[in-house]
Amino acid sequence: MADEEKDRLRGAYRAAGRVLRRTLKPDEQAELDQVATGEVVIVTGEYDHIRRVFEATQIPFTEVAPDDVHRLDFERLEVLLINCPGHLPSRGLEATGTWVRRGGYLLTTDWALKHVLEPLFPNTVRHNGRQTDDRVVRVETEAAVEDPLLSGLLEAERDPLWWLESASYPIEVLDQEKVKVLIRSAEVGRLWGADPVVVTFEEGQGTVTHLLSHLYLQRSEVRDQADARPAAAYAVSLGLSDAQAEEALREAPGLNLSDLKSAYSTSRLLSKAVLAAKRKRAKDPLDRN
Repeated sequence: MADEEKDRLRGAYRAAGRVLRRTLKPDEQAELDQVATGEVVIVTGEYDHIRRVFEATQIPFTEVAPDDVHRLDFERLEVLLINCPGHLPSRGLEATGTWVRRGGYLLTTDWALKHVLEPLFPNTVRHNGRQTDDRVVRVETEAAVEDPLLSGLLEAERDPLWWLESASYPIEVLDQEKVKVLIRSAEVGRLWGADPVVVTFEEGQGTVTHLLSHLYLQRSEVRDQADARPAAAYAVSLGLSDAQAEEALREAPGLNLSDLKSAYSTSRLLSKAVLAAKRKRAKDPLDRN
């Protein structure tokens, strides 16, 4: 990726973080402000950069290397995000699986499907053995419209698109009753033999959510003249005033609507995941048995 593209996307995420904070409900804002050290942990990877999204949204997090996962304070941990590729030593995998079954919330991306979910939760989901191209595909969201995690993530009024990284792992669902497919893509199914894009399932007392490709977008794409409009138009469409939109975008001049929309969507998904995990933990404390 060219340096200019990297700088624009980083600017898009910084702006999206400020816009997100303006659009959160007061109770959501308060809950995110109360996230304590050790409650949200990101496992470092080589290909996804979830850390940048959290930095932009100002949600506190701890970052650990894969070799240190087994040392986490699992009593305090609420959300664990594993970056692609997800190579964890066996003791880290075992600790993660135990924590999920006791009530943890695990979010994984791309190659973690094969390296984390397959060994931890066999006969649930798996990599179908193929790899995608680097492209943008159309997705269908009928199953996701009512899901609070993905509310507002994709557009309902026209064909939503999903950004795929080169060599992403298509998701094959093995347990049709257990696994809920939130987003599908007929295009992905036709090209690579499996159409799920976002899946989730309950495991013991906990929850697992997995996404095809990466949460931190490595590029953006303008689809039409509407996407090429200035980013402020999107901020205003979310309820910000002109002045608030200008303030949110002050350090990211030149962003188009597509840049901000893409960054805002993934920032919103992560904030929703953290809120869902915190609310679940408050209602159902971690099972100590």
